[in-house]
Amino acid sequence: MRKMRRRLLLAVLYLAAFLLQYGFFNNLGWGVFCPQLLLFFPVFAGLLRGCWFGLAHGLFAGLLMDLVIGRFLGLNMLVWGLAGFLTGRLTASLFKENYLIAIVSVLLSFTFGSLLYAVLAGLVSGSFFSMTLISRIILGGVLVNCFIAPIVYLPVYRSLSYGWLQPQPKRRA
Repeated sequence: MRKMRRRLLLAVLYLAAFLLQYGFFNNLGWGVFCPQLLLFFPVFAGLLRGCWFGLAHGLFAGLLMDLVIGRFLGLNMLVWGLAGFLTGRLTASLFKENYLIAIVSVLLSFTFGSLLYAVLAGLVSGSFFSMTLISRIILGGVLVNCFIAPIVYLPVYRSLSYGWLQPQPKRRA
C-alpha cells in the first residue's frame, strides 16, 4: 500500500510541476527567468536517493521536456539523465540536510545541463548558439532555480525522510 501511495504522489508531483512549468510559467513571458521545475526531480533524487534514482528521474523528466519543447527527441532525456546521475555520484558522501548542498547541486546541474544541451543541439543541427545567448539562459535559470531550490528542498527532504515518499524498508527472507 505504501509503495502505491508513493507512486501516486510522485505522479501527482510530476503532473503539477509539468503543468506549472509549461502551462503557467512559460506563458507569463519571463523568458530566461522561467523556473525549470522538472529539473528538481533528477537533482533531488540524485542528491537524496543516489545516482540510479537520479538517472531514472532525469530520463523521465527529460522525456517530458522532449515531448513538449524538444526539437530533438531524446536530447533532454540524455542531458537530464546524465545530470541526475552525476549529482547522485558526486554528492554521495555529503551531508544532505544542508540547504547549501541543494543550491549548489541545482546550480551545477542546471549549468552543466544547459551547456551540454547547447553543445549537443549544435552538433546535431549544425548551427551553434552564441555564447551570449547561452550565458543569458544559464544566468537567468541559475538565479531563479537557485532561489526556488531551498524552498522546494525542505518538503522533499522531510517527505523522503519521514513522510509519504519514504522508501519502504527491505524485507529479510
